[in-house]
Amino acid sequence: MSSIVDVLTRLGLPDRVPAEVLADPYAALLPTPITSDPFFVDPADPADPADGPYPTDAPGTVLRSREITGLVPRPRTRLRQFAVASRDAQSRPVTVTASLMEPRRPWRGPGPRPVLVHNVAIDSLGSAATPSYRLVHGLGQDFPAVVPLWLQRGYAVLIVDHEGPRMAYAEGTMAGHAVLDGLRGLPSLDATYRDSPAVMYGYSGGAIATVWAAQLQPSYAPELPLIGAIAGGTPTNVGLLRETMNGTIASGLFGAAVIGLAREHEALADEFGPLGLYLATRIKNLSVVPLALGGLARLPLEALARDPNVFDSPVARAVIDANTPGAAAPTVPFAFYHGARDRWIPEHGVRTLADDWRAHDADVEVRRVVGDHFVGAVSGLPFVTRWVAERFTDSTRR
Repeated sequence: MSSIVDVLTRLGLPDRVPAEVLADPYAALLPTPITSDPFFVDPADPADPADGPYPTDAPGTVLRSREITGLVPRPRTRLRQFAVASRDAQSRPVTVTASLMEPRRPWRGPGPRPVLVHNVAIDSLGSAATPSYRLVHGLGQDFPAVVPLWLQRGYAVLIVDHEGPRMAYAEGTMAGHAVLDGLRGLPSLDATYRDSPAVMYGYSGGAIATVWAAQLQPSYAPELPLIGAIAGGTPTNVGLLRETMNGTIASGLFGAAVIGLAREHEALADEFGPLGLYLATRIKNLSVVPLALGGLARLPLEALARDPNVFDSPVARAVIDANTPGAAAPTVPFAFYHGARDRWIPEHGVRTLADDWRAHDADVEVRRVVGDHFVGAVSGLPFVTRWVAERFTDSTRR
């Protein structure tokens, strides 16, 4: 057990966990709902997923929409937001919100305006950190800041709040369903997008959503006009991240990801020990920056669990397996790019996934770029923008 855990234990933090938290750790881990903006207040998304009512509409059905401006003036960009019916990791109905950003100038290219599905690296646990809320009430939080590049090229940019209503950071199936249902709902919001080609992009946490949406699309939403997807700095396996992030300066985000997974896999919440529950309930509404700074404590998650061998428990193994892609594959071209010196996200996980997809006859490219996880996010952008443009160009030649 690390010295910091010893200190926290001697301070009596495990004894400060309220009885109601110990009685229902899952409920204690859920984020505090947004109440300040009625658009995000949805009675169909209860705190307890065992209760109703749920949206019984077909996935992708638009439930509400609005056109709005935010704190930051965007005179050349139109911003519309909408909510769609979707499904969580257990296929239970939930509501997912999304934002559509469009250049106000007409599209001059061939065919309808293309749609770039930009999967933001949300990497947060608090509901107020979801991209659509921040677009209206804050400054946004996207690294690298690629949206202006997409808009300048004339693309419509679809940003889906892919962590879902429970802010399930790092949960792949929830993210994939959310992204696909957001794209499904787009023609109902605006019929001019009914035949628009779509390409998905995401980096790091956004790459998780991109990978899972691409893998799930052939079975979950085969009707979508998706023509390609590209992801960078992709975390493919929680087990691999344990080797590089757990107990290191990256442990804050690793721990946040475990909380996010527990929000969609309820049995995982029972694996938290008293100290783990105490800390988790203190950080459950934070955004990416303070969560990342929490890594300075370098906490090993095993010391916060009931079982020091928690990663080998049947519950943890089932969650890890459920969030390791590769059992199926995309049917559209997919490109990975990865920093050559990325010490946090193992490149061999990406190459293993690419090989798994190729075994299913997928068209997959892997490109190594200069730098670590953060430098690679920027150094890979010329490849990203060129690859995306080629997909849209190829779609108009068919």
